[in-house]
Amino acid sequence: MERIKIAPRPGYMGELEKIGFVFHKEYWLENAYYRFSAKEVEELEQAINNCYQMYCNVAEACLYDEEKLDKLCIPKEMRPFIRQSWEDDDLSLYGRFDFAYVDGVPKLLEFNADTPTTLIESALVQWQWKEAVFPEADQFNSLHEALIQSWKDIHDVYKCDIYHFASLTDCPEDYSTMAYIMSTAYDAGLRTAELDLRDIAIGECLMTPDGEPINCLFKLYPWETMFKENMGGCVTDMCWIEPLWKCLMSNKALLPFLYEMYPDSPYVLPAYFEADKLKSYCKKPIFSREGCNVELIRNGFCLERTSGEYGEEGYVYQELADLQDYGGKYPILGGWVIGGEACGLGIREQSGRITVDASNFVPHIIV
Repeated sequence: MERIKIAPRPGYMGELEKIGFVFHKEYWLENAYYRFSAKEVEELEQAINNCYQMYCNVAEACLYDEEKLDKLCIPKEMRPFIRQSWEDDDLSLYGRFDFAYVDGVPKLLEFNADTPTTLIESALVQWQWKEAVFPEADQFNSLHEALIQSWKDIHDVYKCDIYHFASLTDCPEDYSTMAYIMSTAYDAGLRTAELDLRDIAIGECLMTPDGEPINCLFKLYPWETMFKENMGGCVTDMCWIEPLWKCLMSNKALLPFLYEMYPDSPYVLPAYFEADKLKSYCKKPIFSREGCNVELIRNGFCLERTSGEYGEEGYVYQELADLQDYGGKYPILGGWVIGGEACGLGIREQSGRITVDASNFVPHIIV
């Protein structure tokens, strides 16, 4: 894996906006790219698939253990519904594993299993860049085709007349992500409609502002937040994308249980609920977004920390992964899973070691 500098395309911002990428300013970078060998990408693909299988196994083990569910801060009243969702094999659309690349080995940092973003960048934008700049090169990216196929698979099971898509529409990143995912459902032949989350009425079922019942909802909104809100009997009366059982996998408190079950995996870093077993570690909240409230400790000294409003439910402590310095940038590899299979890569980088909302997205190629 190499980071290589390159001149940006003339007028590239206009090209980005043509495909609906409107929040690119100071975020998307094309004055550099990452280059991988085919073998490196094969190993990364294997890591993503192995991690997904491990996550399925550890989530199932936690699902029937009340003490572990307590550690995961899962409300007791929601547990029967989550178990039912798992036992019904409710279908999942997507998720993103974040890896540090340490001495050629992907080290799992966490799983964005419920509301991952950076999808439009990973699926469309960097592919457009590759086709314009390196048309003969390859890219670890079959995301668009996989999303369309996954929606076809979802419709084969649920057969809903209409699929609703909801986000906070005044958040450009969330709305663009939701709109792109909705477009792949449309391309799969599904009837679709968009909503603002705040316009959904909650009663005996979820309803549109026009009073129509919602039978299947893609929501770019975290389950842990929804647990704090009154959903009544809506949870079991409809299809959710992402499904209820994904709340276990998106929970960072799963990391210590993952290490407990798979201590010898080359991808799994030691993780605990207490810091005293580690000299150097990353302290991260059980629930958090965009790198908030993270602290990096090396041999008792703080390397970096971020502020925020998370941490009320507690923290986990994960062995510090030494990110490699690529010319003053520290990349995080986002490995995408669509329909349970690895099918793409997106890279974000920053001058510090903590990936935050302002971290840049940088494209990649395979040679």
